[in-house]
Amino acid sequence: MKRNRKAIATILSLLMAVTLLAACGPTTDTGTTPPTGGETATPTPTPGVTPGAGDEIAATPEEGANLAEHIDLILDTQITVLNSTLPGATGNPVTWANRLVKDRLIEHTGPTTLGPGLATRWETDDYVTFRFYLRDDVYFHNGDHFTADDVIFTVEVAKMHPGSPAYNRWRFIETITAVDTYIVEMVLHDVNVDFYFELSNSHASIYNRTAFEANPSDPSWAHVATGPFRVTGFSTNDFLRLERFEDHWGGVAPTKSLTLWTIPEMATRTLMLQTGEAQAVFSLTAEDLDMFNESEDFQVFAVTNNMPTSIGFNNQGDAIMMDRNFRLAVAHAINTADIATVAEGRWALPAIDGNIWGLETQWRISGLEQREHNPELARQYLADSVYNGETIELITANAENIRGAEMIQLQLAEIGINIAIEITDMAGFTAAHTFDPTSTRQMHFFAVAAQPIAMTALRQGFWPENHLNWLNYSNDRVTQLIEELAVTAADADRAAIAREIQEIFYEEMPALAVYFPIRGIPAVNGIGGIRFSPLTFEWDMRGIFWDLSETAENLRPS
Repeated sequence: MKRNRKAIATILSLLMAVTLLAACGPTTDTGTTPPTGGETATPTPTPGVTPGAGDEIAATPEEGANLAEHIDLILDTQITVLNSTLPGATGNPVTWANRLVKDRLIEHTGPTTLGPGLATRWETDDYVTFRFYLRDDVYFHNGDHFTADDVIFTVEVAKMHPGSPAYNRWRFIETITAVDTYIVEMVLHDVNVDFYFELSNSHASIYNRTAFEANPSDPSWAHVATGPFRVTGFSTNDFLRLERFEDHWGGVAPTKSLTLWTIPEMATRTLMLQTGEAQAVFSLTAEDLDMFNESEDFQVFAVTNNMPTSIGFNNQGDAIMMDRNFRLAVAHAINTADIATVAEGRWALPAIDGNIWGLETQWRISGLEQREHNPELARQYLADSVYNGETIELITANAENIRGAEMIQLQLAEIGINIAIEITDMAGFTAAHTFDPTSTRQMHFFAVAAQPIAMTALRQGFWPENHLNWLNYSNDRVTQLIEELAVTAADADRAAIAREIQEIFYEEMPALAVYFPIRGIPAVNGIGGIRFSPLTFEWDMRGIFWDLSETAENLRPS
């Protein structure tokens, strides 16, 4: 009998995790770091998308299961390079592949909790000097024994490439030394309470000095790592072939080999899953997700994103955008449920309150009341604003956001705001949103930076001149609070800082949260072992397996 895994959402387990996260982080860490989660409102599950506890997704195969040796997975975006010292090593598929091939000193055990990786434990007394105690039973894919020297090499090669994802993870280090073969000490430029989380990022994976020195001009030196899978074939923007590493320190993976395919065409992705050419697809339209969700031969894993899709205002330069009455007019004019339904169908969770903080971001507070949908009140605020009938530009990208923007356009027209939608691709969207205090750009409909680590989310989305500060945001008090957060160790004090920032955001309305996308991943019955997260780049497929006994005969390997 098929297990009840239809549309397995993390909505409920997500809320449970946020509620349970508590306790102060110690100044000396012995291997785990449990920062406080905080309060959160309870969202209402989307009709037709069944929420379920995380344990409904089989974490490990049953004893004696008939497991497939190979699994084909389909991606929607390219893996250009797997070398994080290069700028092109970005995007979710790269981070998924990194987690399959490489290991880090510290691993995520949850969105804001950490556990041992290549380091068994770690400690600090001042958040400037950190000491890591390494495993002594780890080997690279080329047979080299992992030691402290490999950590030192990784930092050295990362700092040779400013601007790369690897550099951004290790740039905080001033000096690094080997205290022993299996002990490494790092001294930072400044206090950084969240440094551990930088090292749990997939771009902080540990590299092999021997592979680099053999051919430093070939970026594939970075494929030699210590992870549970090793690279056996790679064609840029086409496919990545992996074979399990039999000597992995964490144990042998349940699946012998994987191929990650890049298939840009939506129809082709759908057909390959229907015909058994692939076993899981990581991006489909809402309509196709519904089709697989209703089929007895498939399951759809559904993961609610941490990051809210939002209406963002230009927070500098444009007089209309800076007018609080105009923002209030927009806030009371929009109907978030209607926008979510038009944009994503059943695969969206309308904003649950007036907070733009991520659902699982540390110290998220409830009680920030969502401004009601009230067109009459919206018209009153608009009459008190500086708006005088001008056409307002709303920039957006990708099909779902375009549909949502069109609904926003209709809702704002109802109160007298004229909207012109400017459609661009991701590169164009990013280029249009570089930080510029003199910018006269106006509104956008996209996602606000909402990492689960509050410090990272704030640094990315609200720090002046950061390239991801798409809201063009700058507030001296918020900047001061972010600086305080970086050097404050006591959890209660950090929560108080985060609360003040959220209250400022609520009053200022730099953006308005509209909905949280629900990412649907259709797969044949029998696929399990994927650890999902509200942050797509943290998805972990090292334990993926395929139990053929649960799969329809026509979808099994011939």
